[in-house]
Amino acid sequence: MGMTRAQKARKYGVAAGSAPTGSTGTRGATARPPSVHEMRAGELAAEPTKNSSAGILVGAAFFVGVALWLYYHLLVLQGVTGNLAHGVTAPELLVGGFAPEHVAQVAGALGPDGRTEYSGVHATTGLFTPLLTGLGWLLFTGLNTPQRARRWVYWVVVLAHAVVFLAGNAALDAAVAHPADQGAAALASGLVVARWLLLAGLLLIAVLVSVSVVRRKVDDFARGRLPGQRPRD
Repeated sequence: MGMTRAQKARKYGVAAGSAPTGSTGTRGATARPPSVHEMRAGELAAEPTKNSSAGILVGAAFFVGVALWLYYHLLVLQGVTGNLAHGVTAPELLVGGFAPEHVAQVAGALGPDGRTEYSGVHATTGLFTPLLTGLGWLLFTGLNTPQRARRWVYWVVVLAHAVVFLAGNAALDAAVAHPADQGAAALASGLVVARWLLLAGLLLIAVLVSVSVVRRKVDDFARGRLPGQRPRD
């Protein structure tokens, strides 16, 4: 036979006697969240996906690479032309290449101190520019190119641009340090021309990937596959 509330209070204290019957079962029960089928049509909300977050990061890396490339060519190398070389155009800015005589002019205008600063430009901004630009292009094409073979073709062009860019900087340092060496000047000129040609390839890749992305989005919209759309038969 169970004890009454008064007996419980005398034996265990007032708190035990005042506890309502069945409180344990109520305390142990947990509220069940509503299932998807029990929600109304307006209560469902799409959660952010990993793809959207990745797209934001890739887009940021891509535009950082583009901004750094513009900064290097429009400000840093223009500063080399105006301040260090006293009006003689920096060899990297000559899209069609340059003759050994131009390298000799650059070397004479720079002088010993200017050559050191010119080499320092290649070791700092000239180093990070192709690396970050290449990283942005690799991520951009990797995220938006589902075809594996085409993606690898794009990546080869991106990596080739970075390698030729860095090799061209090293060749320019050697040519300016030894302006009488026509072979070094010719090698530097060829690498600069190749750099610009590969840059054109990067721009073409960016256009092709962007057009492919737009086409897929339009196709998904037409088929009702975009988030928030109802599938269409």
